[in-house]
Amino acid sequence: MKKEQETEQYVPFSFNDFSLDMKNNIVQAIDPTGKKVAVDTWKYSIYFFDKIQRKEISKESVFIDGIRLDKYVEIFLKENHAHKIVDFISDKNSIALYKELEIKQQTQINWVALYGLCSYIREIINRRLALLLKPTLQDTISEIKELENIESISFKLKDGNSHTTDFCEVKRILWESIKNSEETTIGFHKIVKKVDVYTHEYGEIEFVRYISRFLHEYFNEVKRRKNSYLTTTEQKLVCFLLKYFGFAPEKVQESRFRQLFNSKYEAIDHIMPLNIPGFIESNVKLYLEYIPYKVWSKGKMNPFKEREMFTGGTKHVFTMQMGEKPELKELLDYITGII
Repeated sequence: MKKEQETEQYVPFSFNDFSLDMKNNIVQAIDPTGKKVAVDTWKYSIYFFDKIQRKEISKESVFIDGIRLDKYVEIFLKENHAHKIVDFISDKNSIALYKELEIKQQTQINWVALYGLCSYIREIINRRLALLLKPTLQDTISEIKELENIESISFKLKDGNSHTTDFCEVKRILWESIKNSEETTIGFHKIVKKVDVYTHEYGEIEFVRYISRFLHEYFNEVKRRKNSYLTTTEQKLVCFLLKYFGFAPEKVQESRFRQLFNSKYEAIDHIMPLNIPGFIESNVKLYLEYIPYKVWSKGKMNPFKEREMFTGGTKHVFTMQMGEKPELKELLDYITGII
């Protein structure tokens, strides 16, 4: 569906120009002529939620990636974003990119709405949860087998006596007892935010994919080279946004954009109703990634090495009943952001 060309003009706002229309959720400003200008903060975010954000809403169940827009607007309005918006649209790189987009491809971007969209996408990515699984028996034995410097092990008996035996013999007995076992169930360890167990490349990849798709679809009348998803200027914009919104630790080049955009990372999450015994019964579907112990126990995971880390996949049955209940605040905040 084609949309009318953006008509918002760039206005050199200052901090004192801003006020919030709490009813309509828009930013209001005064232009240099003294005229009040209403700038729709959520124009792009509404399109993103309707057309792009992953979701599945039915009478039987509800699934929304990260958080729904109306819930995020509530959070946004409670925080002081006015000065942040001023900084964003006044940034010298923002001004240069706005002019370059206008001159080279006749695109006028609503910079306030772009801020709202980027902050919304950031919230989605930062809220995603992952389930860390307990070690399997094979994981435990593998770690024991790597303890090469231990010669013996002592056991303290109930009668007060102790017994010392050769550690190599202990390892052999344990290995023989499980090497042919058919283990099919794994316990739950804890729920964590994905950004806390992945390296910063995870956020970079997900942000690039979401914001790139928005630019490609929303500004669909832009003339782009054949087989090019975004123009060079649009790629420069995404690189700037990556650094500005805290996903990249340093300035990002276009070559890095292409690497992130073409990453083979698939984030193969498992969608299922998460019913926790004795805690909650809900029709909410939580989009959680199940991460085996052998993967998360080695430190933060780099999504560029996803296939290497997850070789063989996880074929075991997972059960909440075999672990502690998850952190209530994390889970309640997540569910509250969906329903």
